[in-house]
Amino acid sequence: MLPHGEEIRVSRWSSFEEAKQAFDAVEPYVSDTTHLRGLGFDPDANPNVRILNYLEVLDRVLPDKVLSRDDLAPGLQDCVAAGEACRAFEVNQREIQNQRYGNFVADFLNFRRKTEVRGWEFNAVIVLRDNLVIYKIWSGKPNILEKETKTNPLGPLQGIGPDMVRP
Repeated sequence: MLPHGEEIRVSRWSSFEEAKQAFDAVEPYVSDTTHLRGLGFDPDANPNVRILNYLEVLDRVLPDKVLSRDDLAPGLQDCVAAGEACRAFEVNQREIQNQRYGNFVADFLNFRRKTEVRGWEFNAVIVLRDNLVIYKIWSGKPNILEKETKTNPLGPLQGIGPDMVRP
């Protein structure tokens, strides 16, 4: 009887492992946009793939200009040299479920609310020169598990004070 929720960013991957497996199939200097499309990294078909332009890619790889161009990976050096022919696909995929648990009366009357959050998150950036992949990198959380308990000793009266005071 307690509330629950779900946040799913729609894509072809239903798990962290599926997204990582698709990412692992991408090969720099071999894969092209047709191959990426087949793996699900298609901004036209997957609503969670963002296209980064040349300047956004530079901002990501040289955010504070501490690194020089020579410090970058070879694929990123190629991107910098390619100028406007360089772009990237950024993927942010996540699936989160929120479940409240515990005593229904305590939760309903706002004395104590316990929430459990489970899911996964996968992020990747695939850099392209024209239509050829030249660099890739990923990060993520294969297992998200968070538990939160909120306690209000006054229950439903907890937030009533500020509402009664007029400025």
